[in-house]
Amino acid sequence: MIRTYLFFMLICFLLVGCEENQPEGAMLPQSAETGAVGDHKDVIVVLIDSMTELVIKDGLKRSSLPAISYLIENGFVHHDLIAPFPSMSVAIESTLITGTSPKEHKVPGLVWYDPNDDVIVDYGSTLSKYWKLGVNDTLVNTLVHLNTNHLSPNVETVYEALHDKGYSTGSINFLVYRGHKSHDLTVPTYVKTLFRLPEKLQTKGPDLLAFGQATKPKVSQNQKVDDALYQRFGLNDSYSAQVTAKLIKENQQPDLTMIFFPNYDKDAHKHGPVSPEHFARADGYLQDILNAYESWDKALEENVFIIMGDHGQDQLKDKKEEVAIELEPLLDPYTVAPLLDEPSSGDVVISNNHRMAYLYPTSNISYFDLASKLHQDYRIDHLSWLEGEELVIYQSGKEGVLRIKEGGDWQDQYGQTWTINGNKSIVDIHLNQSEMKLEYGNYPDVFHQLYGALLSHSETMIVTAKPGYTLKSEGAPVHNKGGEHGGLHKNDTRTSIVIAGTDKELHDRRMESLKEYFLSLFDDES
Repeated sequence: MIRTYLFFMLICFLLVGCEENQPEGAMLPQSAETGAVGDHKDVIVVLIDSMTELVIKDGLKRSSLPAISYLIENGFVHHDLIAPFPSMSVAIESTLITGTSPKEHKVPGLVWYDPNDDVIVDYGSTLSKYWKLGVNDTLVNTLVHLNTNHLSPNVETVYEALHDKGYSTGSINFLVYRGHKSHDLTVPTYVKTLFRLPEKLQTKGPDLLAFGQATKPKVSQNQKVDDALYQRFGLNDSYSAQVTAKLIKENQQPDLTMIFFPNYDKDAHKHGPVSPEHFARADGYLQDILNAYESWDKALEENVFIIMGDHGQDQLKDKKEEVAIELEPLLDPYTVAPLLDEPSSGDVVISNNHRMAYLYPTSNISYFDLASKLHQDYRIDHLSWLEGEELVIYQSGKEGVLRIKEGGDWQDQYGQTWTINGNKSIVDIHLNQSEMKLEYGNYPDVFHQLYGALLSHSETMIVTAKPGYTLKSEGAPVHNKGGEHGGLHKNDTRTSIVIAGTDKELHDRRMESLKEYFLSLFDDES
């Protein structure tokens, strides 16, 4: 996300009364005690779901963003930060904390298919899918397997890297947070019995882990915080800000704190990507964090602040019947199994990530067969798959095909090189013949993004929707008149980042570069 993302109302309901199993009086380890070298600024990263250039600029014109305005005036802002693909929060968070693409971290998106177990893995897209796919499986996948099994053990997270250097870390309301410390989730007996859950749910995270009422740090236990039923049991901006402010005031702030503000995504889905009156609320919670210090200037003296979005939002058209691209009828006569059945009982499995979907043929159907059916709908954008090491890309309404290989004569702005054959207008690129440079248009980093998604799990095909439209399959939401993401277009993948409290520039503005950037802030005094 997603980020319809984590308003897992069902998860929250089930986890009322759960708390982190840590010893009474346990204190957060401080860098001075664990051997970190030298003084440094602490780093506070706030991820505002669906924050983009347009909503920031609109808010600045209205003078409704005092905190963001202050940080921009005392730092710098970039509006070309590129998310991985699919542009869904689970895959994005995995990239953010590992510095890798889905190809390496192995979290393909919000929804994906595991052919080995013949199951669709869904981290919480809609309640109807929750029930049909199995509450037990979805709960365990989200709360346990995502961080302990699905996120590849072959990649290192920023929490693990900083722990090994002697720094303390914390995660507040992020879904992906793997670290070295074990955390137990104590689930009520009736819930364990009803859904046949293990006796204990254990996960691994940073030193400090807060995830609504499910896992509460010591500073917020027995404290008045916004974690009631009508407040999504703490999965909200207010709770994130309150916990952060309490940590600051109690001198329990980790060296690195990653904080998630989820609310604006819901507002953008409902009201559209540019909803300044709703976005101003997120700025208000940023003010609460800044106000926990003696002054805002003091906050910047002691910290590096990084305020960032996770993805963009595409504005969908008004009419639901026009917006929703029904995939199953387009695939006829091939069948798609209902969610209550085994996925492989149909000819094609659909894993819908809103403005993109993975398709998996279970019988002897070629990707060309599927493409010939899907590309006839003018609302479909790209169709892509791998043939050996070659990336094949179609676009609805365009002639021919584009074939790409890693390595070659054409170099992009990120230093990646490619071999390109076919209709280059399919992905809106410009080739500078004199310098052998590749310049992206509406699909920034498109080749790397597609390779990353197609190599993230099992063999699959990708389908995306054109701007203004979304993909529809059983249980998938349709936010007509509102915003949506998941796709490959810059509307989905481009977001903004504000950095204040350091002169250290961010040169490679892809989320894959942020882990190393965070680590660099601890290399010397910033």
